[in-house]
Amino acid sequence: MNDHHMIHEIHEQPQALEKIVREIRPLIRELASKAWSRKRPETYYSVGCGSSYYASMLATFYHQYELGLDSHALPASEFVWFAPRLNVRSPILMALSRSGRTSETVAATRKAMKMKVPTIAVTSDSQSTMGQECDYCLDTGVPNEESTIMTKTFTGGTLATIIAGLEFARLDGAAVPKDFEAELNRLSKDAEAVIHATEDQAKKIAEESQTIARFIYLGSGANYAACLEGALKLRETSYSASEAYHAMEFRHGPFAELEKGIQVFVLVPEGKTARQEATLLKEIASTGASVVPISNVPEITNSHAEAIRMPNSISPEFAPLLFMIPMQFFAYYYTIRKGLNPDRPRNLVKYVTTEIAP
Repeated sequence: MNDHHMIHEIHEQPQALEKIVREIRPLIRELASKAWSRKRPETYYSVGCGSSYYASMLATFYHQYELGLDSHALPASEFVWFAPRLNVRSPILMALSRSGRTSETVAATRKAMKMKVPTIAVTSDSQSTMGQECDYCLDTGVPNEESTIMTKTFTGGTLATIIAGLEFARLDGAAVPKDFEAELNRLSKDAEAVIHATEDQAKKIAEESQTIARFIYLGSGANYAACLEGALKLRETSYSASEAYHAMEFRHGPFAELEKGIQVFVLVPEGKTARQEATLLKEIASTGASVVPISNVPEITNSHAEAIRMPNSISPEFAPLLFMIPMQFFAYYYTIRKGLNPDRPRNLVKYVTTEIAP
């Protein structure tokens, strides 16, 4: 295995997810109970910056559409300037930050505390500014990466936030999706299966993509948030032009740009969107652009030679988290093939400390 921290940290994700499920979840339940007893929340805000914002988006989609919570994801700076909205009912803030020191996220939590809004720091460092200042600290138990790039703390922070929403929903009397517990318990094994199934495929495609000028990532639902993170991984490690769109929105304007030299990744899990996304794949291929489905739908993987084939057994509830893994692999192998160091991208630091004024 290569010496870069990033590749080791991608491989550490199954263990990180397992720790959250087995060791951290009881702590999350206790934390949610305390926060609920203090001030029964009715409106949930999740904030972060960069990857942590995309993690909050992914978790919020689950909170909204699986649990029925009134949940909203915002960049931390937007919360500082604009939220909470007027007359919002009993808000609570979950603030995601790997370091617990990111300036905008710290500013968001401080604003919330001044407004008597309960705050939960979702972080890998309970001794950080947010970990010490917020009303509650959800330490994910996932150590900070040695790499500047977030990998295991992205999936770990997302999962911890999803579980926090689940515990709040339980307290509110909401019905938990019937397969949630079983799929949560097998999540670590699913992540291991994805690593074994997709690493070599992602590496091969990365090696064949060195002449590609631009990359596009498409996904629906929570997979759109995963695509934003996938595009960011490639952009920050390899400095390549990469962007993400909602899959069905892509036809409405951006489709005009497609031509040879552009590579499009499309996340297609089994489920309600697969049929329409299969049609979209054909339309993209007809333009001369390179198309790479990331999918566990046999009709799609069998009809696209360049597909990244996800295991059929992965849990649909957590597919967006698991689909992150091959995108992380692609970013890593594409970057090292270019001769760059993915652990230390130029101009980037682990967390931004520039002060932000409300």
